[in-house]
Amino acid sequence: MKPTPELTLALLVVTVAAIAAGWGLSYQLAPEGQRPQRLRELLVWSAKGLLLPLAIWTLMNLGLSWKLQPFMPQVQAAQNSGNWLPAYLRVLAVGLFVIGSFWSFVTLAWAIIQAGRKAEGGNRAQFKALCLTCLIAMAVPALVILFFGGWAMIGLAGIALLAPMAGYGAAVLRVRKPPPMYARAIARLKFGKYSEAEWEIIHELENCEDDFEGWMMLADLYANQFKDLPEAERTVLEICDLPRTTPSQISVALHRLADWHLGRSGDPAAARRALQLICDRLPGTHLARMARLRINQLPATATALREQQSGTRIPLPALGDSLAGQPAPALSEMDQRKAAEAANACVELLKHDPNNTPARERLARLFAERLGKPDRGIEQAALLLDMPDQPENRRAEWLGLIAAWHIKYRHDPQSGREVLERLVLEFPQTPQALAARRELQLMDAGSRKRT
Repeated sequence: MKPTPELTLALLVVTVAAIAAGWGLSYQLAPEGQRPQRLRELLVWSAKGLLLPLAIWTLMNLGLSWKLQPFMPQVQAAQNSGNWLPAYLRVLAVGLFVIGSFWSFVTLAWAIIQAGRKAEGGNRAQFKALCLTCLIAMAVPALVILFFGGWAMIGLAGIALLAPMAGYGAAVLRVRKPPPMYARAIARLKFGKYSEAEWEIIHELENCEDDFEGWMMLADLYANQFKDLPEAERTVLEICDLPRTTPSQISVALHRLADWHLGRSGDPAAARRALQLICDRLPGTHLARMARLRINQLPATATALREQQSGTRIPLPALGDSLAGQPAPALSEMDQRKAAEAANACVELLKHDPNNTPARERLARLFAERLGKPDRGIEQAALLLDMPDQPENRRAEWLGLIAAWHIKYRHDPQSGREVLERLVLEFPQTPQALAARRELQLMDAGSRKRT
């Protein structure tokens, strides 16, 4: 039967659909992590198995010379009659259909075989059962296509046989495992059965080896219940090395490890090493910048950490307590040594971040109030005043401290009075200014009595 233009167009549509099915279904069968590689393989295979045979078929029926006539007789006859292009296009469409459908059939067969080889355990058995079911169900339709279409339809018959295997196979091969459940482990923890809780967590992790929550529960158990910080650290580092651990999870795990080093062993150096791992693993990221900020705020020594954790006296913003009374009694040698260590810790922090306001204020107070060096304390407080973008109430409080140190520790009421007058002038609406006015009035009253 002579192909009509309508039949030629239908062949082209079926050919495009067959090629698309070969591409789409074979790509879908590939595991998610191997899909870029599958895409490259399909591109190479399309060039070799589809474009190259089609180019050969096109040239074979073009009639390159008198000695190399078109391969198909109808094209030869049409060339002799003069109007040969329609016949040539029909032959080209038939060739494209045969090549494209057979290419798609071979591609699907290759993809199914590859998927079956890579499947494991229960997924492999289910995939084999699916292939057998599809083979039995689609054998008759494939034979009918082959019977009525002849050998030219072998590719289409093969597609009808393999397409259901590839279409349903992707869902069978990638059955999602249920997420691990830690309810039993949590129940054991609440009853204080830590060894049993450890066993429950490990049992769940055997079914899902890259579950971040489970690994962190295990590390927390080692750190806080078994008091085994080295084992907790090894667990956290293993978590960070898992390929599916995200950058944010790495940051959370290492920050948690730093917390354990600070809270459990009182070791700021170990905490600093844990945070440095974030900077090394995730350079240039927001997570690395946050880790660097925390590193700069860590105490330099274990002694400074203990003082920080024990809490420090919070000074009130009013000036009455600062100016009243006598200077603090001389410190013992041990207290002086502790104050010097705390001052050195502040200096180390300021080396990393000169704009660390809490560290500089603490250093100023240590110099003036505990180490007997009010001049150096006033110098540090002056540096605080020179820092840009500082709140008005904080600047007023620092001026009040400078005035108090001049009066109490340097015994220089005149310099203290000048600072108080500056405080009233620059920050008239602050509580410190009100206290400064009262102190100036008292100083004026005292000077009048003496005269």
